[in-house]
Amino acid sequence: MNFDDAIAAHIKWKVRLNQFIDGTSTEKLSSTTVCKDNLCDLGKWIYGEGAKFKAASHYQDLIKKHANFHVCAADVVKKVEGGDKVGAESLLGGSFANASKETVAAIMEAKKEAAKI
Repeated sequence: MNFDDAIAAHIKWKVRLNQFIDGTSTEKLSSTTVCKDNLCDLGKWIYGEGAKFKAASHYQDLIKKHANFHVCAADVVKKVEGGDKVGAESLLGGSFANASKETVAAIMEAKKEAAKI
């Protein structure tokens, strides 16, 4: 798992969501897909190879924060799907931004722990 790539990919979500909100995105995002935390590379690692860390507290923290990240991203997409761009922007700067910071911190912690093995 390349944790730096996972961090970059999760940071990029803000740009992706901004473009989705303002209608300039070439992606077709769906809240029913975005909410799934096992489809991105990090999620595949968490539920695959990374499961060897399941007893570690940092792993459990990463699972929770990563899942919440995807729920918050899906909430932004839901607002856009419902025509509420102002609400989407509010979530993007609020709960999504917080979930993003927490997820990146959890990925960095997992990277440190994985390096010890």
